[in-house]
Amino acid sequence: MPRPIKKRPQKKAKTEEIPVYSDLKQTIAKRQKAVLVGVVATAIALALAAGIYFHHTGAVNRANNYNAKGYALFYGLSPETQPASSQLRYQQALSWFEKAYDVRESAYSLYYIGASQYELGQYAQAVQTLSRIYSRYPDDAQFVPLSLYKLAMTEFKLGKNDDALKYLRMMENSQFDSLKDMAYYEDARLLESMGEEDEARQKFAELIQKFPQSTYAMDIRAQEAAQKGAPQKGAAQGPRKPSPGK
Repeated sequence: MPRPIKKRPQKKAKTEEIPVYSDLKQTIAKRQKAVLVGVVATAIALALAAGIYFHHTGAVNRANNYNAKGYALFYGLSPETQPASSQLRYQQALSWFEKAYDVRESAYSLYYIGASQYELGQYAQAVQTLSRIYSRYPDDAQFVPLSLYKLAMTEFKLGKNDDALKYLRMMENSQFDSLKDMAYYEDARLLESMGEEDEARQKFAELIQKFPQSTYAMDIRAQEAAQKGAPQKGAAQGPRKPSPGK
């Protein structure tokens, strides 16, 4: 009896997985590349930020150093190292303040550039410099009043009394209270020098009313009392000088 012929089991066809694997590799490679690009971009951004930070910090330190040197010269704080001539001293101070402003612009440096020009008799340049403060730094509570006062004094030196009064009244109407009493006082004194006696008395009266505790108000009351034969203490003082290095 013949043996039955066994049928060989048919082998299952292999699934073609190679193309799928290839696609997966490409997808992974693309993602890795994207991640790498993101990491590199982040690293560059951080490096730039760090560079800007250190550059800014270095600029601030250099500007403060230059301002401090100019300040010491301007006020003659180190007599043993000061030039014999006051003109040379202010000229050197001006140079340091200009260097500070070139490194890092600030109302502080700009004010002292103008103040140095004033001391050197460069009144036209001082007006140009000081005018930039209240236009560029209108919210600076310290240097806007100081610059307006210095502008008034500069215009007075130039014989421009009306312009001097303009700047004093800008101080009086300013949003900042700093030096307002002095502005009223100088306004009244300037009016007196111009022969405007009635206006001057009115301005003195406004000063006493608005700033009764001011040294300028005390000065006026002391003068009035002296005229009546009862002298009192009280004297006006000028503006305080700002500290260096701002």
